[in-house]
Amino acid sequence: MPKRAVLGFLTDHNVPEDVFHCLSKRRHQVTRVRDTMPADSPDHIVATAAIDAGLILVTWDKDFTQQRFMKPRFAKLSRIGFSCPYPDGANRLAEVMDLVEFAFKRANGKPVHIRVAADKVQIRC
Repeated sequence: MPKRAVLGFLTDHNVPEDVFHCLSKRRHQVTRVRDTMPADSPDHIVATAAIDAGLILVTWDKDFTQQRFMKPRFAKLSRIGFSCPYPDGANRLAEVMDLVEFAFKRANGKPVHIRVAADKVQIRC
């Protein structure tokens, strides 16, 4: 069986702990925003930190879909955003994790934006 690539994630302050554990169980490298910067850090600082560290940002914050994150300085940001009910996040992520990993592998380092909803997954490369 081929070895799965290890991905690096940065979980925003609003991401439940069970999502962190879901990613960790898949043997991915996961860093929490709250472990590296103040919890009230502005979104653009969190996004810049993810880009600089080469990490995929995981967030529940709909602010990351705003126009300011479409600017060239955020062009390299890869992100997983959730729009499912908060308690369902880890289970929903576990259900679609093979697809998420495949999308990042296929993108070959290019930015990927994934939205995980209760009834669908949207992937934009």
